[in-house]
Amino acid sequence: MTISRRIAIGLISAATLTGRARAADKIVGGTLGGQAPLWPFYVGAKKGIFAAEDLDVEINFAQSGPAVAQQLTGGAFDVALSIGNDNAMHAIAQGAPLAIVRIIGNTAPYALIAKPSLKTIADLKGKTISVGQINDVTTVYFERMAAANGLQRSDYDELVAGVAAARYAALKAGVADAAFVLPPLNFQANVAGYVTLGYSADYVKDLPFTGMVVRKAWAALHGQQAKRLLSATDKAIAWLADESHRDEAVDILVSAAHAQKDDAAASYDLLRRIAYFEPGSTVSRRKLQNLIDAERALGQVDASVTVERLIMPGVTELAD
Repeated sequence: MTISRRIAIGLISAATLTGRARAADKIVGGTLGGQAPLWPFYVGAKKGIFAAEDLDVEINFAQSGPAVAQQLTGGAFDVALSIGNDNAMHAIAQGAPLAIVRIIGNTAPYALIAKPSLKTIADLKGKTISVGQINDVTTVYFERMAAANGLQRSDYDELVAGVAAARYAALKAGVADAAFVLPPLNFQANVAGYVTLGYSADYVKDLPFTGMVVRKAWAALHGQQAKRLLSATDKAIAWLADESHRDEAVDILVSAAHAQKDDAAASYDLLRRIAYFEPGSTVSRRKLQNLIDAERALGQVDASVTVERLIMPGVTELAD
C-alpha cells in the first residue's frame, strides 16, 4: 500500500514555500502496518516536512516485521521506516546487508489487559497470560513486568498466541486471563469491559523497541538522502511532541491510518506520557547492547552480533 496522495500534499506545500520546481528525491519506504507507531511519518507527509527536505517518501506496508526485513534485503524498499529492532537484528545476524540508523520507538508501548476480576499484576499468580512466542523479546517485556510485581516464572502460565490481535482474541475467548497487546487494542478492550493492569514502558526503559533501518547498498549511494530523512524524522517527532498540536495530530492519524478518533486521542496521550518516540537520531550504544544481550539470552543471536555490526558508520550517529 502506498500513501503517495498524502506525500503529494506535502510536496505542494513545500513547492509553494520554496518556489522549487524540480522533482524531490524519491525514497521507497516500507514498514509494518500500523497506526500510532507510524505517526511521525504521517506527520512528515501531511505537514510537508519530508517535502521541505526535498524528499518524496513512499510508504508501503507489509504484514510482519520479518516480512519488512526480507523485502528491504531484497531491494523492494530503500528504507524500513519503522521495524522491530529485533527483526532487524535477526536479519543482520543471518547476513542481510542492513543497518539500524535511528531508533523510532524508544520504549515498547505494550499494555497488559485482563479480565475485570483482576486488579493488579500480582493477581496473575496461577493465571494464564496470552503472550507472543516464548523466545520473542515481547515475552521479555512481560516477564520483567511480572518479576517487578513479585511473580516468578513458575507462578503463571504463558499461552503462545502470536500477534497482539490473536492475544486479545484468546482473552475474549476465555482461554487466557490476561493478554499482552499494543494500542489501540487496549483502549478497545477497556470499552469492552476489560481492565489495564499496566504498561511495559513503566517497567522496561532500556530496550529500544523499533528503529529505522536502511539497505546498506542504497545508503552508500544516497547518504545525503538518508541524512535528510533522519532530519525530517527528527522534525516530525518534534512537531508531534508539541502538545499544542494534539488535536491536529489526532486528525492526521484518523485521516492517514483510518483510526477511530477516540483511539487516536488516547494513543497520543499514552505515547506522549511514556516518551515513546525517540526525539533525536543519535543511537545509544548502551541500549543496543542491552537488546543484543536480551536476544542472546533468548538464543536468537550469537556472539558475532555486535553493536558495530548493527549500524552503518557515516549514517548512524552512535553515542555512549
